Amino acid sequence: MKKLILYVIVFLMSSYSQVLAQTDAHFSQYMFNENTFNPAAIDISNTLNATMLARQQWVGFENAPSTQIVNASTYLQDIYGGVGLNIINDKLGYENFLIARAFYAYPIQTGAISTLTFGLGAGIINRTLDGTNLDYPTDYIGVTDPLAFYGRENFIKPDFNFGTEYKDPNLTLGFAVTHLHYRSAEFASIEKQPMHYYLYGKYRFKNIIEDIDIEPFLLFKSSWFITQFDLNVLAYYDDMIWSGFSYRLGDAISAMVGYQISDYIGIGYAYDYAIGTSRGYSGGSHEIMISTTFEGFNESAITPQTPRIFN
Repeated sequence: MKKLILYVIVFLMSSYSQVLAQTDAHFSQYMFNENTFNPAAIDISNTLNATMLARQQWVGFENAPSTQIVNASTYLQDIYGGVGLNIINDKLGYENFLIARAFYAYPIQTGAISTLTFGLGAGIINRTLDGTNLDYPTDYIGVTDPLAFYGRENFIKPDFNFGTEYKDPNLTLGFAVTHLHYRSAEFASIEKQPMHYYLYGKYRFKNIIEDIDIEPFLLFKSSWFITQFDLNVLAYYDDMIWSGFSYRLGDAISAMVGYQISDYIGIGYAYDYAIGTSRGYSGGSHEIMISTTFEGFNESAITPQTPRIFN
């Protein structure tokens, strides 16, 4: 029964995606990985930062969606900007996306303790669709759909994204567009990804209780024909332990926990309980993240470019 339900869900998603292409992969610990979709989301510091994330969705289903992400970024004083790399592997049934992008982010100091950063990313999308393992029903006279897909196709296309982010010690606001060379969803096809728009904000309320900070995070993502809305609240204890909950409208409720093992490495885990179409048929979704920070990568002082002079 579970397998049948999965096939129905995947069929509906695949049929829709053949007209409008697949949406970007979603994950629960996005608040630690904004530069996956926004090239402007970097730390302006003397560190090299990297995260690795693996997500297994709809546990219990064969060929269920799975996603792996690697992000790395650093600020280079010599070029007055940040550079980074995204690698995303996203698999759904017999369809697979591999995205590799490099990005550059340019920060402008807008206040004594605030910056506005602009980022641009460029890379490739490799999309593979394997129809050799698909079974198609025949009609009442034994004829198979002439549009049925039986082969294996591979498409490689260029990919670009753009973003901007405002940041001060407590507030972060961001906007980003992925696959920006496709102007709207109507141009999407099996070979193309539609544009996705991201709008997010978070605010750090410090020392609500002694050594405890609270940080709500709001994320809005849309490709025009599909829209997602995420609301997340995390609590940090002494910047060492964090936990919280997230609600993805019409899809899932997530519980998250993390621990900063040392100054250089942290781990995070998220569990999603489905409240959407797959509710009652899957064992939920699991997500694990490892973050690393290497100190002293840049020895020179950090001085972002600014159109103003601050005393």
